Amino acid sequence: MKRALATAVLIAVSVALLGGPAGAATAVSARYQLRGHLPELGERPTTRVFVTQAEYDTYRNSLGDANVFPAATSLFMSFDKDVLALYTRGNDTGGRCIGTQIVAGFSGDTLTATASWQVGTCGAPSTAHYPFVLVALSRTAADGTAWLPSAKSVCVSVESQDTNACASLAGSSPAPSAAATTPPPTATSSPAPTTTAAPTATRSLTPSQTVAAVSPTPLATSAPASATASRSPVAAASPPATAADNGTNFLLYAMLIAIGFLVLLSLFLSRGGRRR
Repeated sequence: MKRALATAVLIAVSVALLGGPAGAATAVSARYQLRGHLPELGERPTTRVFVTQAEYDTYRNSLGDANVFPAATSLFMSFDKDVLALYTRGNDTGGRCIGTQIVAGFSGDTLTATASWQVGTCGAPSTAHYPFVLVALSRTAADGTAWLPSAKSVCVSVESQDTNACASLAGSSPAPSAAATTPPPTATSSPAPTTTAAPTATRSLTPSQTVAAVSPTPLATSAPASATASRSPVAAASPPATAADNGTNFLLYAMLIAIGFLVLLSLFLSRGGRRR
């Protein structure tokens, strides 16, 4: 009787340990590239995803005088290994900026990234209240799988649900592109499709309303002169690349230890019952 009970407990615990993490999100490495404040990015929370360098360059050029984003070659990422996500909070309360610690995970068909607020304006004037952050997301999850081919959306938020904004990845090509490709001569009837999730909502503002600043870091490099001619100085800043999250391995070791302990307990109880 005791042996049967111990076996049942062992099976139940094993199912709980092995089946519990199955529905949890798989960690994805996220590294911030640039942050600051820019009114031209819009009034409401938005998320834009750039799968290729061509998409990123097209968006940068569409901003005109409000383009404060560095060239792809100045970023601490590469499009063959990462994708870029641009999150804009819109019209915020002010006195704060988006922190550099961003946690991302993939579950189902959605990649979710969460950031935190940091007190201050990241070097911008005290009246700045349009925070944004540019983030590089690894194409490979912590378990070694590629999440992009099966992903349908990327959602980013800053601490609370009211800041959440999602970008659709429907129609995106998972294959990286190092440079823009030239369309065939015959395909001139319609413009090439774009995978930018949200429309480019560039507002026309007076130069005094354009505020862009980046928190300085030891690894910061100056942006091209064309991006700083009529704006506050902007630098491409990124912390050193961090190692992939090994939390999954630690959890696996803990599960194996627990199962081994329960097997020994079952054997001990069964031997005790035979002696009696």
